[in-house]
Amino acid sequence: MSMVAFTMLLVGACFSALWVITLADLPDNKPMNIAYGIIALGLLLSTAVIFGWLTRHLHHSPLLPDHTEAEEKRYLEKVRGSA
Repeated sequence: MSMVAFTMLLVGACFSALWVITLADLPDNKPMNIAYGIIALGLLLSTAVIFGWLTRHLHHSPLLPDHTEAEEKRYLEKVRGSA
């Protein structure tokens, strides 16, 4: 679910860039400006909702690793090769 939210974040950022570009270059094309704005805001808000849900229900931030003894031990075994 976190990967879906991250992908939505990237696509939402692309649509927000398209929105700004069309606002500057095509001020007369209002339907396209509105569509890009709605898509960008929808994707970015959906991403925030997914990350918030993951944080609350899993008691874990999807963006930051846990800072527990088990996580430190796993890190030392996997990355450094020592326990």
